Amino acid sequence: MQFSLAEFNRLPPAAFAAALEGVYGGGGWIPERLAGQQPFQSLAHLKQALVRVVEAAGAERQLSLIAAYEDPFGGGGGSGQQAGQPVFANASDRMRWESLNRSYADQFGFPCVLAADPRQRAGDLIQTLERRLGRPRAVEFDECLRQTHRIAEQRLNTRFGFVPALGQQVLDWAERLAIHSEPGYRERGELTVTYLTDAHRACARQLREWMQACGFDEVWSDAIGNVVGLYHGTDRTAPRLLTGSHYDTVRNGGRYDGRLGIFVPMLCVRELARSGQRLRFGLEVVAFAEEEGQRYKAAFLGSAALAGRFDPAWLDQVDADGIRMREAIALAGLRAEEIPALARNPAQYL
Repeated sequence: MQFSLAEFNRLPPAAFAAALEGVYGGGGWIPERLAGQQPFQSLAHLKQALVRVVEAAGAERQLSLIAAYEDPFGGGGGSGQQAGQPVFANASDRMRWESLNRSYADQFGFPCVLAADPRQRAGDLIQTLERRLGRPRAVEFDECLRQTHRIAEQRLNTRFGFVPALGQQVLDWAERLAIHSEPGYRERGELTVTYLTDAHRACARQLREWMQACGFDEVWSDAIGNVVGLYHGTDRTAPRLLTGSHYDTVRNGGRYDGRLGIFVPMLCVRELARSGQRLRFGLEVVAFAEEEGQRYKAAFLGSAALAGRFDPAWLDQVDADGIRMREAIALAGLRAEEIPALARNPAQYL
């Protein structure tokens, strides 16, 4: 059953509790503690209020919530299975998944909780669980609790008919950019994008296209390989807000590390442009070309250039194939001699 926030805020106590039944699996005590806090100003306000109730409940109550999740995707508590559970390609993967879950419960004394997204592949989930098995119990307790909040959020979205379209767009961009990976890794389904390789340049082209489609007024690649998008403010003389992150990766890296810090401000600009709005100040979003130090020993090349701290001696560093950085820059069609001019004046930025 779906209902609006206005309808929810008018519910009497019994109906209020019924509307929240199963949101937190075994947390039947939660609606009682939340009662009296109506009206909620937004769905986000309701979600935050639920989180506060759980956080104030103490470790014993919190453990009871985690223990109620009989399967890692939130099938406990009589509320049905989570949407988007993985479909394992073969019996071996399913057996591995089940074995890891048994090991997890034996190691930590509570079941694994994982709020799966339909975009996640079974192999990704197996790797996630393998990583989590290597962490301290206290860290995993907090992680499981965080995952119960995520599952509750997904259930509330369904009950209120809310689709998180903006968040889904960010994840879609992350998936699509991750198709670019270097040989030797791509074939194994691993993501590796190091400075100025073919995969790196393909990512830069894709980011430029997306920034243009989002409605940035100016989009360009600079002399170090950063991709920069500028959305003007109503006052062109006002200091700008600069934000961004890196699009290179470590070897066998994740799809979200670094890149979320590019996609989120891109989406902010897209929404401003679609609604015909401008802030007083301009927004400058930088997809930094390099942070991870994977191809050359020097790291933070992109941000160092903008900060005026790029060391020209770095240009003589050599990668594993004997290619100097200055040669890689030239092969990419960039001009190393223009790097010093990229330094920003802090007085022109918020």
